[in-house]
Amino acid sequence: MSQPDKIWDKLIDNNFKVSTDTRKDVANSIFFAIKGDNFDGNTFVETALEKGAAGVVTENPKFKQKPHIYVVDDVLDTLQKLAKRYRETFDIPIIAIGGSNGKTTTRGLVNQVLQTRYKVYSTEGNLNNHIGVPLSILSMDKSSEIGVFEIGANHLGEHTKLLEILNPTHVLVTNNGMDHLEGFGSPEGAREANEEIITWADKHKAIVIKNKNHELEINSPLPLAISWEGKRYQTNLAGNYNLENINWALSVGAQFQIIDKEETLEAIERYKSLSQRSQLVIKDNNKFIVDCYNANPTSMMLALKSFVDSVSHPRGIILGDMLELGEYAGKEHKRVVKFIAEQKFDVIVLIGKLFKKAVEKTGLKHVWFEDSATAKIWFRTQAFDNYTFLLKGSRGIKVEQVIET
Repeated sequence: MSQPDKIWDKLIDNNFKVSTDTRKDVANSIFFAIKGDNFDGNTFVETALEKGAAGVVTENPKFKQKPHIYVVDDVLDTLQKLAKRYRETFDIPIIAIGGSNGKTTTRGLVNQVLQTRYKVYSTEGNLNNHIGVPLSILSMDKSSEIGVFEIGANHLGEHTKLLEILNPTHVLVTNNGMDHLEGFGSPEGAREANEEIITWADKHKAIVIKNKNHELEINSPLPLAISWEGKRYQTNLAGNYNLENINWALSVGAQFQIIDKEETLEAIERYKSLSQRSQLVIKDNNKFIVDCYNANPTSMMLALKSFVDSVSHPRGIILGDMLELGEYAGKEHKRVVKFIAEQKFDVIVLIGKLFKKAVEKTGLKHVWFEDSATAKIWFRTQAFDNYTFLLKGSRGIKVEQVIET
């Protein structure tokens, strides 16, 4: 019997419980010793077994012939192939959600709407890449009636590889934006990456879900309240741009014959966004729109325009660098600074070396900090009262630290 078949049988015995991090619960799981840029799971083989792992998959040849250890040529490739094999045991609709911005919020809203009729499995957290998607697949409960998966990419070809593993029956692309320009090479490259999803769907006869306008109106933006046929629905989302994500959820619901719009909008009211994604935080008599899980030029401008259009004075912005833009970094940070200069903000806080360079010689009244930890020290000394702040920046900047206690 081949090693993959042996691991497959072990996974069946273990109810497909897998792990990749010995700092978390690995008891009774199959530990896959993944090698990353900053870590090597192969160095934790014995630790995993000591912590109760039922088996370990590793590339380290020194563990050959050891009980409960499976030595393979490529751990990640083995994980992906086993996930694909597990996916093939399901005969249910599988939805893949990709795009430049709004994937996670759209996925959460879609999950909320579909749950009004079906037992739904959805990607947890941010497991949307070459490691996360296989882990998500292997976590899907056998009783699931629909699977909703998020797929992300930062270089060309990655969407196609993920789709080959997931083999969705339905796909949707939230939008085309300027994300991961360093990896995609250009805005055209980003669009090409998203087009991979449609191309794959056409080739494999998967249904491409289209977004429709569901005649919703915005009542108030903070938090976002919408109305339909005279009735008001209060969401837990912050920002007008989330209306597009709500329309996506309703479009997916309609695709699966959920046509009671009142019921679906009530489900959307119950949705609470994940940490640092369009969250409204009220603290010390101030409001904070915390939308800093990630940032690219498209999402940054959407957030700023929504903030300007919907928030009254006193208001301020706390923005961190947009990372992974490659040769476009200077140009895009200057474009953001130009937009800021044309608006009226009571407080402007910029964090990171890219914004420092972009704001030079502009005369823009602002305060700048090298990192969020330093900005936090300054922020705690201020006496802001009844302000509304927008926090936005790339994950590496961790802008949310500014308001943490």
